[in-house]
Amino acid sequence: MILVTGASGTLGRTLVPTLTRRGADVRALSRRTRGGSGPGGPGSFEWAVGDLAGGAGLDEAVDGIDVIVHAASNTRGQGKGDTDAVWRLVEAAKRGGRRPHLVYISIVGVDRIPFGYYRIKHEVEQAVEASGLPHTIQRTTQWFQLLDKFLTLAAKSPAVPVPAAPFQPLDAAEAAVRLADLAGGEPLGRVEDMGGPELLDSGDIARAYLRATGKRRLLVPLRVPGQAGRAFRAGAHTCPESRQGKGTWTEYLAGEYGA
Repeated sequence: MILVTGASGTLGRTLVPTLTRRGADVRALSRRTRGGSGPGGPGSFEWAVGDLAGGAGLDEAVDGIDVIVHAASNTRGQGKGDTDAVWRLVEAAKRGGRRPHLVYISIVGVDRIPFGYYRIKHEVEQAVEASGLPHTIQRTTQWFQLLDKFLTLAAKSPAVPVPAAPFQPLDAAEAAVRLADLAGGEPLGRVEDMGGPELLDSGDIARAYLRATGKRRLLVPLRVPGQAGRAFRAGAHTCPESRQGKGTWTEYLAGEYGA
């Protein structure tokens, strides 16, 4: 059985049905009780209530688990508490008497960009490596869905800030397929980074979004200061040598907005 943390998030909502369609039995972790059964397919699906922030319910959540896909993160809090959370998850897994394969989803460049959230993601990676559990760490570039969400919020204003940096966007659905592959295989440590098929200027990303949604907004250049800004401008969060994704930003926008 596979435990998925962050099962109701951007990645988890795609990952869980991807796993069950492959015949995997999935337990999805949530902070609150949820009704309903899993999506159709040969695999089984159930919700488990557990709190990574405090530890309640984790022992029950990891009971009988062979693989943990850890996709939960306190994104609203810029990763606050994520390192403690992964240690609680690891300790619960060990108390269960098993050594489940721990698969962790991270971000390209977390060890190269001194940005708060990235630093915490790197700390979590290090915790996974030091956990004593068999593990796999997959880093990906930024997902279409998160860029879409950011631009949708930004476009509520007449002026949209555009950071001076390249991006290599990737569909979260493709990241989910990759994680499902890893969850069904042997532990590999840190694997090759996964990026989208194209490197795009942030201005081009924003203009394509505005065309697709029919919005007219002023794009305002945003220069991120300091070492983090220099690293982003240099593309330290991209992996042009590893363009494993297939879907493009334009194709994603067409699917979402019919443009």
